[in-house]
Amino acid sequence: MRNSSLLLAASLGLVLISNAIASDRPDPGKLTTHCLDAAAKKFDVKNDYIQLQPIQPADAGYTIAGTADAGMDGKKNFTCQFDKKGKLANLVPEGK
Repeated sequence: MRNSSLLLAASLGLVLISNAIASDRPDPGKLTTHCLDAAAKKFDVKNDYIQLQPIQPADAGYTIAGTADAGMDGKKNFTCQFDKKGKLANLVPEGK
């Protein structure tokens, strides 16, 4: 009986730790929304004219590469950089 109680307590501890670690990860939907909004403002286009690549982990947090179709100004490539908590740190346009 004692062994099963210890096993149950250990399992519960692992579940609690796993949930705490998982909750530190930012919501991918929020990262995408923040990147879309920042790019739309930067390139003066509607969100519909922006294409984003999947979120990628980075040393400092996360990145999302994208392209904004700015009409006559052409397509503009950029990268949204996020810290580990999911805060938008920078939007870096790709220079030509």
